[in-house]
Amino acid sequence: AAAKSDVDTKASEAKSAIDSATTDAGVETAKTAGVDSISAINPPATAKDTAKSAIDTAAAAKKQEIDNRKDLTDEEKAAAKSDVDTKASEAKSAIDSATTNAGVETAKTAGTESISSVNPPATAKDTAKSAIDTAAAAKKQEI
Repeated sequence: AAAKSDVDTKASEAKSAIDSATTDAGVETAKTAGVDSISAINPPATAKDTAKSAIDTAAAAKKQEIDNRKDLTDEEKAAAKSDVDTKASEAKSAIDSATTNAGVETAKTAGTESISSVNPPATAKDTAKSAIDTAAAAKKQEI
């Protein structure tokens, strides 16, 4: 809204400068200056940028958490981190698609929750340990 108000102000100033011009060259100069001043208005997309930064932070924290888990194999870690990347990308797309600050906040919250929900099961090591337990129990029965 503030940016639109700035555009209106710059347009009004440019029209006044055009009205004040007394020569064709003066009109052209005022027009060019007016168009340039309107074109220079570029409102910061701070809400979206902040939300995307929060997504990046959540993704980095989750990846670190995954890396720190000793019960996961390298392949399980890679798959989980890929899932985090996918969820982060989806969250950023939702943030970009949002048209209001509330929509951006909703997309950010949903994205960070989606990322934090990544909790890969440690199936390879658990399966191997279970096989060892079964073999040990069978051997004990045999003895």
